[in-house]
Amino acid sequence: MNKRFFRVATAAVSAIALTASLAACGGDETAQSEEKELTISWYYSSGGGDAWERAIKLYKEQNPDITVNEVHTSFPQMQKNAQLTLQTDDAPDVAMYNQGTSSVGNLASQGILADLTEYAEQYGWTESLPNSIQTIAKYKADEGGIMSEDGGWYGVPIQGEFTLAYYNKDMFDQYGIAIPETFEELEAAMQSFVDQGVTPVAFEGNETAAQHLWYELALSKADRQWVNDYQSYEHDLDWNSEPFTYAAEKFAEWVDKGYIPNNSGGLVAEDMITQFCAGEYPIMFSGSWWFGRIQQDGAFTTVFRAFPGNENLSTGATGKLWVVPETSKHKDLAADFLNFLLSEDVQNMLATEAGLPFNATEDASLENLPEALKNPLGTFDDLQEQAMEFNSVFEMLLENDAIALYPDWPSAGMYDALNSALQGLINQNSTPEQATQEIQAAYDEGKAELGL
Repeated sequence: MNKRFFRVATAAVSAIALTASLAACGGDETAQSEEKELTISWYYSSGGGDAWERAIKLYKEQNPDITVNEVHTSFPQMQKNAQLTLQTDDAPDVAMYNQGTSSVGNLASQGILADLTEYAEQYGWTESLPNSIQTIAKYKADEGGIMSEDGGWYGVPIQGEFTLAYYNKDMFDQYGIAIPETFEELEAAMQSFVDQGVTPVAFEGNETAAQHLWYELALSKADRQWVNDYQSYEHDLDWNSEPFTYAAEKFAEWVDKGYIPNNSGGLVAEDMITQFCAGEYPIMFSGSWWFGRIQQDGAFTTVFRAFPGNENLSTGATGKLWVVPETSKHKDLAADFLNFLLSEDVQNMLATEAGLPFNATEDASLENLPEALKNPLGTFDDLQEQAMEFNSVFEMLLENDAIALYPDWPSAGMYDALNSALQGLINQNSTPEQATQEIQAAYDEGKAELGL
């Protein structure tokens, strides 16, 4: 495995060893419960290959004196309901939630999430995680929840993630089309599929695929300063500039040419991945989080590439953050569990499945994992070549300082506005200009709400 990904975290300390030493620190003691009970909420994927399901299984084995309650949710459910569910008296003690100012930052500014800075220092996360990754965990709660390296810890990242192009090589070979390496080759390949009666791209417009594609297209005409301006409001944006006009126009063009299914505006991510794994489409633009699912369900050879032409700026960041609601009465146990997720065993499990871990060892392998963490869907030998190829794409992006975050991060409301505007393009009910104006309106409203 590549050393860049699988280095040992010298400052990481075993969660089990720290449990006793942290029992009297971190958070208001009056808010802590003596009962050893922990409720964990995360985005769940059925089928036995869910990494967090296996991690929780091991945590239970190692902590038999803790009652662990599990709450299965989904990305759209949490995105829609987090503000309500994370501030109730029966909120989970630890939950997976979306990164960025518009999500974790927004809830931090409302006092819904606990500040984990003391735990970060006690457990050594401030030393074991790269600085750039730490920034995505930090937010200025008293300044609208803006993501900042000077903010408090309101989430804990466990792994990296990025968006890329997945190619069904068997379908490319079947239709005599080469795997594209450039943007021009990508468009030529999609047109070749259309000419042979095949819609090339598995897609959906209800969750993240549409907005991620729009952002990739914008990034292809942008630079790092544009990203800083869009994400952190360093300068005012010109919504008539090339990144915005090109992204909307090219997106609409791909729909018009039949590259993107014109019925995908009403589909969700599960529809998209199911269709891609079934071999119905040769291309999917989506996230690294689908790697294991494709290995499980896709009966074909998969090739991975960064989005063609976006080797210098590409959508991505950390994986979803794990947060602790302020209402939790078990904050010490919650922090203990989060440190467990950064432990060598869990990080090595992610390494064997191309999970882009931060603290795995160089010799991570299936045979060295605790039995509870072993993926029943495959062996390390089966996945090693694919995992190394997959990790190499992410490494290239990191080396190019290409990670450009996500398009819905700047402000609350951007997620829904992006999907609404892009559904208009998919359904061909709006023009590129109208879609861009809708996105701008939501961006400007969110910026104003932050007092900027």
